[in-house]
Amino acid sequence: MEAHYEALESSWHVVDGCLHYERLVVPTGNAESSFHRWFHLKEAFSGEMLPTVIKQLGQDAVDGLRILDCFAGGGTTLVSGLKASSQYRNGMDVVGIERNPFLHHISQSKLRALLAGPTFLEELSAEYKAVAELYASTRDLPHVVPALSTLTNHDYVPSDNLRSLIRMRSAITEVSDGLARDVMLTAAASVVEASSRLRRDGRALRFNAQREPKNPWQEFRLRMERILDDIQDAPRVSGFGHVFQGDGRTPSTRVKPKSRDLIIFSPPYPNNIDYTEIYKMEAWYLGCYSTAEQFRSQRLKTVRSHPSVRFDENYHFATSPAADEVRALIRPLIEAVPEDRYQSGRLQLIRGYVDDMFKLFQECRDLVADNGRLVYVVGNSAHGDHETRFIIAADLLMARLAEIAGWKVEEIAVARSLRRRITNSRFLRESVVTLSPC
Repeated sequence: MEAHYEALESSWHVVDGCLHYERLVVPTGNAESSFHRWFHLKEAFSGEMLPTVIKQLGQDAVDGLRILDCFAGGGTTLVSGLKASSQYRNGMDVVGIERNPFLHHISQSKLRALLAGPTFLEELSAEYKAVAELYASTRDLPHVVPALSTLTNHDYVPSDNLRSLIRMRSAITEVSDGLARDVMLTAAASVVEASSRLRRDGRALRFNAQREPKNPWQEFRLRMERILDDIQDAPRVSGFGHVFQGDGRTPSTRVKPKSRDLIIFSPPYPNNIDYTEIYKMEAWYLGCYSTAEQFRSQRLKTVRSHPSVRFDENYHFATSPAADEVRALIRPLIEAVPEDRYQSGRLQLIRGYVDDMFKLFQECRDLVADNGRLVYVVGNSAHGDHETRFIIAADLLMARLAEIAGWKVEEIAVARSLRRRITNSRFLRESVVTLSPC
């Protein structure tokens, strides 16, 4: 399999991208940067990624730069674009797509507030004050507890904190509507993890009995103060921004052909992380799901980057003219999967992920302008143990899929190595890959 990756890589221009990208493939600076800091998405890249990519590609002179992010997440790309839009001729048109309803809420709230700018400050301040007064009053408010056992487990979320969180949410929805409500709900959702003894750690929510949960209302106040400061000091925006809720693998349902100068995204990595599960407390808290069936349905709609659920095993590539090329690409991986209890899930992950990325590149090929670019950020992953380890080199697999779909691989910039005890493979890394349409 390593030889297979070596042969693939030899076809392309591979460079050491650490100088430009090592700090940017993680959320460096986002916790201190206005609007980005409203919710911590640990899987995000840095808000400085987009300006760096634009400069590297020489697109800073493009008139009215049009950008698409197929996996908007917390809105990092879109917020970065709008914050810097006045520096570009005729501004910037940024569009994102996000499947997860909670992350869509976060990204769209940030974007709409940034577009509204300081003129939104008075309305938000007044409604926040009204919420604070109602929360502190003796008035009875609806107390609807989400039907999620994680939230109702008092070892995880102390009962007083859960009551505070629910009263806070009820006060917001009672007093406010529109953008002010959505922004305050974003702030409320951002305190859920801090109010618990759980934390997002890699692939799951981890319980720490020694962790001291924070006071929900005090945390909410701190976050709202930051949000009000950010809106008061919001930069002048020149352009347009919107986040669609939908499937990033099929962007043609939202975006017109030849309408994007730059498509930039970081898809879920094939590393077994189920993002619907990781952010489930916040999603249930905001009412994105009310039943287990809705939650499971959402999990089944996501990129097939993990075997946490049993996905549909219909594969688009199998009936395409490129079926033989795709099968040849993944054959060494399929053969490397050990015959153990994880075999079925790993085979599903490989075939499903490759199929999703192939479909994505096919769709994006029709959306990019003739002189446009596509940039993706992705990390490779190690699977198995010392005896059965193998690497899914997503950067190379995706590059080859892009070629098959009609793209030219301009450059693979290796941003950083991801050393693990179970392997010393040089293909365990994160990369920034640039494509141009053929």
